[in-house]
Amino acid sequence: MAVTRRGYIFSAFLLSVLSILLIIVAIASDSWIVSRASEVGQELDSHLRYGLFTGLWQDYTLITPVMSTLHMTCVPGKNACAQSCKTTREARLTEVEALADGYRPMVTCTSVTLVNTEDPLPTPPVISFVFYLFLLLVVILQMLFAIFSAGLAIINSIKNPTEPVFSLLGCLWFNLVTVGLGIVALMMFGIYWATSGLQEHLAFSFIALGSYRLSPSLGYSYWLLIVAVVASLLNIGLLLLREYMLERDPPPPTLKIENHSDGTIFLY
Repeated sequence: MAVTRRGYIFSAFLLSVLSILLIIVAIASDSWIVSRASEVGQELDSHLRYGLFTGLWQDYTLITPVMSTLHMTCVPGKNACAQSCKTTREARLTEVEALADGYRPMVTCTSVTLVNTEDPLPTPPVISFVFYLFLLLVVILQMLFAIFSAGLAIINSIKNPTEPVFSLLGCLWFNLVTVGLGIVALMMFGIYWATSGLQEHLAFSFIALGSYRLSPSLGYSYWLLIVAVVASLLNIGLLLLREYMLERDPPPPTLKIENHSDGTIFLY
């Protein structure tokens, strides 16, 4: 029965590894937000997708499509982040600063940013830097706790723990924290997506300053976090199931030796 019980722990380790991989892909991939964009007279829809760090803008306004890499650019002093396809860091910072102030930068993917200050925008088309930083912190913490959970699971599957913090109870608590952080990240981004106006401007100057018809949605990078949370929940279920099955096991047999004064030797 010991092998079967350790099998539950090893299965929890594999699920933790799956959760880690999913979180890493969610962080590194470029599809938290995806959208099609089209203007009047445009034959093919343009495509936009980006993640926490980079993205891609496929512009089909002209006959020849133009592919541009997007970079998440933040200006902490303005509490603003936005995607920019400018080719230099200085140009990207200038563009995001202009958007944060409500101005209209020239929508080109070049190394220079020209800004029109005469016709300000009613609402700055940017993402809050504080929100972005906190979201990134929560997702990274979720990944770290998933790593700790995997480490404790593999330790407990090959040896008996000697310290309470390294026991299966510690593994259970690490998984609970991982689930909690994942839910917080999902709710944060989901609520911000639904209420902040991000769906209208997508924090990208081409969209915010253009007349595109959009079909925005949350991409697979966001939904991967749900799968990671489910994997951690399955970990918790496996550990609780193992504890339940151990409690159901009958206690080991005991031998009752009676004290006989005549010194008779009993053979078992």
